[in-house]
Amino acid sequence: MTDHDLLPTDEHFDQLKLRVLDTIATVERRRTRKHRLIAMGIAGTLALGTTAGAIAIARAPQGQINYLMDCYASADVDSRHATSAYLPGDQSSKTPTPLKERIELAEDMCAATWRIGSFSPGGSTNDREFPVPDLQTCQLPDGRLGVFPSELAASELCTRLGLTSPHE
Repeated sequence: MTDHDLLPTDEHFDQLKLRVLDTIATVERRRTRKHRLIAMGIAGTLALGTTAGAIAIARAPQGQINYLMDCYASADVDSRHATSAYLPGDQSSKTPTPLKERIELAEDMCAATWRIGSFSPGGSTNDREFPVPDLQTCQLPDGRLGVFPSELAASELCTRLGLTSPHE
């Protein structure tokens, strides 16, 4: 018996090579499937956690919805703004304040902010009154009210800003 007789034939070698490559491909498919399942599980968990977190923080407490509002310097949610609180209001309240009253409070507080010059280039002052633009009220995503200077009707402005018109 010579060394030449111990070597596989070309046909046998090709069969061995195909079986090895097939085994590698099968193992690789299993590994890829396993990694995909793990990635999908992680992505699903993150999506659920993010959604739950967004829902948990999306709505302000009723007391804040009743007595806190944001007054904006321009008709843009990214513009400079100030948060105001109606001081006699009970922020621990669980009972909704009527919408009409909330809108009146918000617009009155925002008008006062404009009147003292909070949005003027020089800042606020006690020496003089500044003009108050037309103010429109929209509902912010957390349920509080946002007041914007605009000559548009509130419904049109709110739609343009991606907000809703105030509702209970």
